[in-house]
Amino acid sequence: MDARIISTDDAGGFAMPHTRALPLATGADTGGAWEALELTLGPGAASPPHTLSADKVFYLADGELDVEVDGTTHRLRAGQAAHVPAGVLHRYRADTAARLLVLVTGAGQVSFLRGMGALGQDGPPSPDAVAAHAARHGVRIATPPRLPDSRG
Repeated sequence: MDARIISTDDAGGFAMPHTRALPLATGADTGGAWEALELTLGPGAASPPHTLSADKVFYLADGELDVEVDGTTHRLRAGQAAHVPAGVLHRYRADTAARLLVLVTGAGQVSFLRGMGALGQDGPPSPDAVAAHAARHGVRIATPPRLPDSRG
């Protein structure tokens, strides 16, 4: 594996709803050992409840973010991190702008998120398309419970 410097101009960033994703390292870069992304989250950015077949670490660089892990919601503030073991149900939600570094063991998360962005490019994708795409990447999306609106 060769060392490299990554700039925001050549990292192949892509969009998801309320989010700009910037791959920092993919499985191709790390021999399949791990992946890293920077997510720039806008208000309303959220992931559905899901599990991965890999461990994940969220490191919050800027802002605040709610991270729910195994049914318990934690408020992350800049400089804090959350570890989510493989197979544990989790999700995040940003009510304000935030910048999040995501590290995932194994390969496939970058491809999964890039595909999710493409699926949602022309509006909300069908649940069947999302489920099929998720299954190809070792992701299980749970039926989302209704989130309370924190704005009242």
